Amino acid sequence: MNIEIFNELTKAIETKDNVLIKDILSNKNPADICNVIIRFSEDEICEILSTLTNEIAAEIILELPEDIRTNILTKLDNKSILSLVEELDSDDATDLISDLDEDKSKEILENMNPRDSSEVQTLLQYSKDSAGGIMQTELVQVKDSSLIKDAINWIRLVADEVTDFYQIYVTNENDKLVGLILLRSLILADPSSNVKSIMQPIAISVYPEIDQEEVSIIFKNYNLVSLPVIDRNSKLLGRITSDDIMQVITEEAEEDLYSLAGVNEYNHPIYSGFISKAKSRLPWLLITLCGELIIAYIIFLYFQTTLEKFILLAAFMPAVMAIGGSVGIQTSAIVIRALGTGSININQSFKVILSELQLSLVLGIICGIVAGVMGFWITGETSSGINFFFVIFLSLSIASVASALFGASFPLLLDKYKSDPANGSGPFVTMANDMFSAIAYLLIAVLIM
Repeated sequence: MNIEIFNELTKAIETKDNVLIKDILSNKNPADICNVIIRFSEDEICEILSTLTNEIAAEIILELPEDIRTNILTKLDNKSILSLVEELDSDDATDLISDLDEDKSKEILENMNPRDSSEVQTLLQYSKDSAGGIMQTELVQVKDSSLIKDAINWIRLVADEVTDFYQIYVTNENDKLVGLILLRSLILADPSSNVKSIMQPIAISVYPEIDQEEVSIIFKNYNLVSLPVIDRNSKLLGRITSDDIMQVITEEAEEDLYSLAGVNEYNHPIYSGFISKAKSRLPWLLITLCGELIIAYIIFLYFQTTLEKFILLAAFMPAVMAIGGSVGIQTSAIVIRALGTGSININQSFKVILSELQLSLVLGIICGIVAGVMGFWITGETSSGINFFFVIFLSLSIASVASALFGASFPLLLDKYKSDPANGSGPFVTMANDMFSAIAYLLIAVLIM
């Protein structure tokens, strides 16, 4: 389906038929439109967006990868950007404005509705990956002293400004959050009764400074639809909705994946610039390369004679290094995932490491036996074959345990010092494992053979 739309759009763009472009994309989901138009050049994307309503265009821009979105915004004039921002909720408007340069963002804020501008400026003060950075100020709240009928009338007045609300927040005369009301309960309640009579206590709320990953864990643990954000005086600042959290979970998962692989940021495999992709990947590759070159130099200096004498050792070295690396990466991935979901914490470090060491020892022994038997069979000699068996067996067992230690310790150490546990774990663990595995393998060979 996307291919058909792409082909139709290509013809419409070539003929400058804006009416046809609009007709092709009518009644299409913004996410689906984004998946199609991302294949075009940035100038063509701007042309496509100009044919759509501001509401649809704004939603599409939010769906674009960050680097492409930033480039698109630089090509749009301030009037066009302003018309897009006005269609968005406060949190999405903030995200869009934060992608602009200082001069553009200042002009946009000055020309916005004063109330909306004030809300966005408030949200811009918070970190993008904090609760304040993902919350929206649009919500429905009523006073705890109100009657049900008055609360309903008030909701009717403000409902157009708030999308997808199922909970009404209740505040006291000092604007402090004191409870919430489910929309269903409000509708079914006696109109003449007081709001307090159907109000529920707030299960949990968050301060704007906490990390968005912690917020996602709270949503999961409490099975929430929305979450209120309050200041230190319990004043209601905004709310975080489930759709915001869906985006956070996706972003955090992608971030961990890229960090684990040693990629600094997301780059689209086709549409991101060559330089951007190279800059994102190169640093960790160079670090890994330096580590591997050190290994090569050490082997050349101290183990050249051993390898020349026992050429079979060289043939099995990749296997030892590969198993060690795989165990380390598996362990690292499991620990990072557990830290990310909150199922373990830094206080459980010893238990985590011990558990992984036990498992890796068993795995290393099994792999060591399999590879050792293979080495014994290849040699064809009883005495040297037995020696080689023990070299392979011990090397794989030790390398697996050491790799698990690296794989578990590194993320835990980063988490302890408030750094992202996934940050560069993959390349670092691989490098450390390779260095230890290769040197341990050759040292054992020298001692036994």
